[in-house]
Amino acid sequence: MTLESQEPLSDAPVWDPIQQIYIGGKLPENDEVRELLESGDGSLRLFGYGSLCWNPGTGPLAHPGVVSKLGRAKGYKRCWAQRSTDHRGNPQFPGIVCTLLEDQEVVDIRKTAMKDVTPPEAPTLTEGVIYWIPPELVAECLDELDFREKGGYARETISVIEDDSGETQKALLYRGTPDSPAFWNRILLDLPHAAAIMAVSEGPSGKNDFYLNSLDEFLTNTHTIEAANDDTTTLASMVRHFQKHSSLHFLYGSGSNQHNQLLLDRPNNAACLIDGEDAHETKEFVLCTAKQTKPDLPENVYAGGGHSGLLTESGKLYLWGWNDNEQCGPKTESEEHQDEASPLACTPPLHGLVVQDAALGFSHTLVIEKDTNRLYGFGSNERGQISGSPSAPVKEPVTPDFLKNVKVKSVAAGLFHSAVITDKGELITFGCGRFGQSLSNMQNDGQVSVGKWIPEDGSPLVDVGCGRRHTVAVDEKGRIWTFGENKYGQLGRPFEGTKDPRPTEIDFSDLDIAFGSDVRLDCGWSHNIVQVTSQDSDIIVYGWGRNDKGQLGTGSFEDSVKKPIQLFQDKRLSFVACGSESTMVLDEDTSAILGCGWNEHGNIATGSQEDQARLVKTKGSKVYGPPGLHDGKVILAVGGGHHIATMKPLRSR
Repeated sequence: MTLESQEPLSDAPVWDPIQQIYIGGKLPENDEVRELLESGDGSLRLFGYGSLCWNPGTGPLAHPGVVSKLGRAKGYKRCWAQRSTDHRGNPQFPGIVCTLLEDQEVVDIRKTAMKDVTPPEAPTLTEGVIYWIPPELVAECLDELDFREKGGYARETISVIEDDSGETQKALLYRGTPDSPAFWNRILLDLPHAAAIMAVSEGPSGKNDFYLNSLDEFLTNTHTIEAANDDTTTLASMVRHFQKHSSLHFLYGSGSNQHNQLLLDRPNNAACLIDGEDAHETKEFVLCTAKQTKPDLPENVYAGGGHSGLLTESGKLYLWGWNDNEQCGPKTESEEHQDEASPLACTPPLHGLVVQDAALGFSHTLVIEKDTNRLYGFGSNERGQISGSPSAPVKEPVTPDFLKNVKVKSVAAGLFHSAVITDKGELITFGCGRFGQSLSNMQNDGQVSVGKWIPEDGSPLVDVGCGRRHTVAVDEKGRIWTFGENKYGQLGRPFEGTKDPRPTEIDFSDLDIAFGSDVRLDCGWSHNIVQVTSQDSDIIVYGWGRNDKGQLGTGSFEDSVKKPIQLFQDKRLSFVACGSESTMVLDEDTSAILGCGWNEHGNIATGSQEDQARLVKTKGSKVYGPPGLHDGKVILAVGGGHHIATMKPLRSR
């Protein structure tokens, strides 16, 4: 083969970040590759270690003139660490394929998660197939392989050992290196997570598990010592277990994992958490649940003080994380021991309840039962936030006596108080009322309260939010009412004093906006966000309250904003949610998640611990949709005490 018979090898391909493949030109290579192509009699040796082991295709590699033999790459390990969007996955949900990494590259990557990593005592030997390609087929073969391996691979040379003769030969290698745009460090370190992805992903070339199992079968049939130490066999076993026993939900999050609220507890800190605890960038995580007889798609995601939750279409609520007060619900004996062989801990659903909606407080949980609209609560009841009067933690879901004959349509949970909107449009609050955040009918010198309220004109209330020490409600006319602590202006209205227990309307008249019924509110600990959907379907955002951490994204760390102001006017947003002292938004034009505010645990995923006074784009993993069942648009994000949880569901919230 001569260089004149090809397109110039110097033509540089362009990486397409949307399709996540190289487009145009020849794949990246080095001088050794060019020398190999120019040397000898024009023939070419090629080493295959992935699909080429079992699927040479129907093109030039299947030609009778091509000879193939078993061989090994010395000093290289087969690693499942390469995203695949063109074969075994797609840009909306990438699959995973393998690459070859030098032993030292593997050591260096593992050092990012583990303190003590030593190289193998002897060079790793990785079994594959050596192809001998005659001169007349080389150009055609390279063209096909450049297209086949455009998903982040580069050309290199490698020394390979023929199994039969023991001879060492130079061969061409296509591999994804650690600096490849498709390389996925996390997957190499976290085999259960990799197996979960491969159990469900599918691309233009077929299902991911078929690729994995075919390579596993090849390695089994070669009967080599190296095959027994290959991750391929372990991953294939994990995938089979997931497919037989598990349903898998893919979520993303950042911030604290102190209580495993991000499901990132792994041996050797595979998720590379800072100090083994905090994710300063968005990380992928998987909720593993028992196998369902039919698809049960995720419908909503929740984040509390240190626990998280996911609700499915069928009404199953899964809770995980901090559980010192039983805020993740009781577990039956069979649930506590279910599927101990699973590669990932299997989370059982809340027992005995079909759930319509939920609210996660600091250390308690409230749920609305489907069909009956009855409220149940469990977890900490230290301030009466479940029953209306203080007690030890509530370990079984209970309905407060004052709500036993009441239908609930909306629920909110603060740090130590709770609130519901009834089917009659009444607001009922219970729990700590020390700062006026729970309505009158005071008990225990104002420490605990249960109360009911509706505007004097009888306008039904439609939504409610609870902060740390204040409460906000919206009626069907779009009016917003606040009461509770006002230390940081979180009541959003003129008031002299630190607290006001009287629900009072906020005056928005000077903002020149007519509120209708399409108003959505969210509360942080001491700040508030209101979304109003305009006639043009644009979301207009208003905020007020505490801002010393940049919670409102105004560009300053002003201590407090005491009157509502319009926020984020330079962006078109499709979702806004409050963390405890932060705000997360979704940019409609770019589909990017941005955050501002408190960032001590990396909870707004900027890659640092610095608070942000303006919206900053999150770093880390892209948020992908459910495999095969996505609309490509909606991302749902919620903020907890020190973490955020995110997913892309099938519909808007």
